[in-house]
Amino acid sequence: MENEKKSIWKKNLGEIWSDFKEYAKTPQGKKTIVIFSIFLIFFIVLGIIVYERYFAKEKQNPETSTVLPGVKEEKKEEIKKIASYLDGQMYLENVANRHPLGIMIENHPDARPQIGLDKAKIIYEAVTEGGITRFMALYGPDNAPKVGPVRSARTYYLDWCLEYDCFYAHVGGNLDALDLIPQIKIKDLDQFRYGSEAYWREPEKGKATEHTMYTDTEKLWAISQTNEWDMKSQFESFEFKKEPPMDQRPETQSIGVNFSTSTYNVTWKYAKDKNIYERYMAGVPHKDRETGEILTAKNIIIQEVNRWYAPTEINEEGWAMKTTGEGKAKIVLDGKLTEGTWKKADRKARTEFYDSEGNKIKFNSGVFWYEIVPPGTLIQES
Repeated sequence: MENEKKSIWKKNLGEIWSDFKEYAKTPQGKKTIVIFSIFLIFFIVLGIIVYERYFAKEKQNPETSTVLPGVKEEKKEEIKKIASYLDGQMYLENVANRHPLGIMIENHPDARPQIGLDKAKIIYEAVTEGGITRFMALYGPDNAPKVGPVRSARTYYLDWCLEYDCFYAHVGGNLDALDLIPQIKIKDLDQFRYGSEAYWREPEKGKATEHTMYTDTEKLWAISQTNEWDMKSQFESFEFKKEPPMDQRPETQSIGVNFSTSTYNVTWKYAKDKNIYERYMAGVPHKDRETGEILTAKNIIIQEVNRWYAPTEINEEGWAMKTTGEGKAKIVLDGKLTEGTWKKADRKARTEFYDSEGNKIKFNSGVFWYEIVPPGTLIQES
């Protein structure tokens, strides 16, 4: 009986196949086969897409995949964060200790508000000619696509630059500085040499040309790499500490630094909630031109440095400063002012700071602002 059933089944299949072949020869049959083939291909492609999008990716995703016991799961390699030597804060490892870049930025009233100072990690501020101050801003972890206005070099900034072996960006300089740069082997990024590779002017109505030069940190680092300069930091970092809790911070503090006239005088106002200082200059908030945000610092170092009038051989006005040796300093952080001293063994040595008992100062991780002043400068605390 069972064999008879199988024979009938085979006969029926044979008849169906024979009928299908005959039907396939007709116009209607051919049309049906084409339509069926299209639908079949469509569903096969759709199935592949669904699998790749929802099932294959799920297997590759370590967060959703199921790993069998005893089987080692492969994870994508992530760039870890490490502390920067410049400011002690945590950044991605590939940029945290990128070789410092020092840029000269002017502070004439016609140059304000500046662009890019908010991206710097350390800023030096000192008088150049007369009572006009100028900045050397040090960059490392963060890029600044526009910095300026960029101005010229002076000799004492070179000694601070050497502390970090920084790449030094400027627009020319007085005769003494330009002569000294090759002598002490500064890694020089002078605009006079590199021009439009990294610098450009943005003329503005009513503004003198010297207030219109800008640069880009990425372009400056690119030139440095082309010059085959070492791109990693190799200088001594400060020691950093934990910040005090809110209940141990004072409500207010204000520090005034009288550089010269009211146009250049600076006030730092303490913000308890963030444990930072906000910068005011000429009586108004000192803001970045592009972001509109006020400039801030975690650590303010008021360093007394002897200076003397030193015109160049071609009678360019200016100052010279004794940046090595030792002198008095005031360290401002956490809403408090600490009287202390500074020491710098030689041009290349890092300037170190000590309290009145001879202990090295520990700083907060964050932005440093150096106010370089001659002895006797009026410093007002309230």
